[in-house]
Amino acid sequence: MASTSYKSHGHLTRDEEPGVPTPAGAWSEKEEDIDESIYRGDWANLPELILEQVYRPLNMSQRYMASLVCQNWYYAFHLPKSWHTFVFDDHTLTRRKYNYYSGWTHMLDHLRTQLCLATVGKHIKVLIFAPETNFYNLYEFMSMISYYAETKHHELLSGLGSKVHTLRYTFPCSHATRDEDARLYGTGGKLLETLKRLMNSLPSLRHLELVDLMLDSFEAVHLLDDVCFNLCTQMERLTIINATKYYCPLLHLTTFVNLKVLVVSPQNIGDDVIATLADSNLADLHIVQNRYTPVDVVPVSRQVWKRCKFRVHLGVSSRREKSLLIQEGARVASIVYVSPQIKLQADSISRLIEQYKTTLQVLGHCCLPRYHQPKSFHDRMDSWLLLLCRQAPNLDTLMIRERISTATCLLIAHARPTLSRLYIRRNAVILRCDWSYNPEWDDEFYDWLKTTSQSYEETEKQIGILLKQARWKMMCDKEYKSIRQEFVEFGRTP
Repeated sequence: MASTSYKSHGHLTRDEEPGVPTPAGAWSEKEEDIDESIYRGDWANLPELILEQVYRPLNMSQRYMASLVCQNWYYAFHLPKSWHTFVFDDHTLTRRKYNYYSGWTHMLDHLRTQLCLATVGKHIKVLIFAPETNFYNLYEFMSMISYYAETKHHELLSGLGSKVHTLRYTFPCSHATRDEDARLYGTGGKLLETLKRLMNSLPSLRHLELVDLMLDSFEAVHLLDDVCFNLCTQMERLTIINATKYYCPLLHLTTFVNLKVLVVSPQNIGDDVIATLADSNLADLHIVQNRYTPVDVVPVSRQVWKRCKFRVHLGVSSRREKSLLIQEGARVASIVYVSPQIKLQADSISRLIEQYKTTLQVLGHCCLPRYHQPKSFHDRMDSWLLLLCRQAPNLDTLMIRERISTATCLLIAHARPTLSRLYIRRNAVILRCDWSYNPEWDDEFYDWLKTTSQSYEETEKQIGILLKQARWKMMCDKEYKSIRQEFVEFGRTP
């Protein structure tokens, strides 16, 4: 095989540290093949700051294809910020291999993985393990990163993992079964040991996210032993969702002295955990329920919540209908539902008003609804939504996906003009005024309500005036689905 000649270009800057191998003549074009009369744009001359932002959201194969565009894009392929985030999934750094039991499968290519980690491993700052079905590849990759991070004397691998400040790991419980009542098996055994070894090998870790580990209690109590010992002063954000299958409070959550945000499931907290967190510097506590969270969880007692000064955020993320666990006495600032099946009901709004009307700031349902919505005014939630706006003086954000009328939209904006964000689905808004006359209104106000509610454009204009937001508009379904990224702090829907 003929040897390939290489010439070097800069690695970090063009004037320093030559080290990025470039195949000689890779982008040399024949002059007769170039038509100077055709303007192709200045894509080849984009500055490095823009190219880094282009590379960051791409996966491995897309980054490789982008590096073939031109010499400048190949150079940007090796820039540190281009590898800020590394996502490992079923097809990352793998090759196809045939076996007699499962046919063609994607197996981890160890040589390719070693070369990749040696080249860009020291630039990785966010390491994400997507839900995978091939546990062997996951085990091997985590073992390689841990080994290379622990190996300090190797010149090519020095600094690997030293800059990783965020680690996200999600166990794919959903691939095992579709039955909600079936028995689930979470992370354990060698895979759990490798995960703990990896967490112990990242000295700069500040954000840790572990989702759906579904451990037994005797495994969960030792899950964060090494993390607490090594990172107790630098951990800032910790996400532990469904660490166990059943009720098991984790006292390790209280050992991080500089923790600002804690995202946890209700079965992993208790009176002792919350009482200890009350004396910490914690700013926000997110209590999250998803489809794997057990339903027979006991809430924290009211007396314990009275000692807490941090803000509490409640969230439900599930494909099916699931009830929210009410924490009586907590200073709940936001309640967000991420589910297409959870309906807005009168009794739930009544309980929220009773428990959290003085502290509630954010309330909303993300995702588009997949259930029947009545058209009759008496069966809809218009009056309850208006009651919520009147009873919650600190309400700042309201997301409405239920079917309501244009008159209700106007009354909500009139009752709570301090709303900074009001999200309403246009496809769910009925063009009518179905409110009967209220003795609290004068004739002029009622005439204004009936006249304005006969037009979508006038309704949007008047709501913009009431909220002091001149560009306020109702949202299409695509826009409404995108607001989930802004308010859902507790991860993704499983």
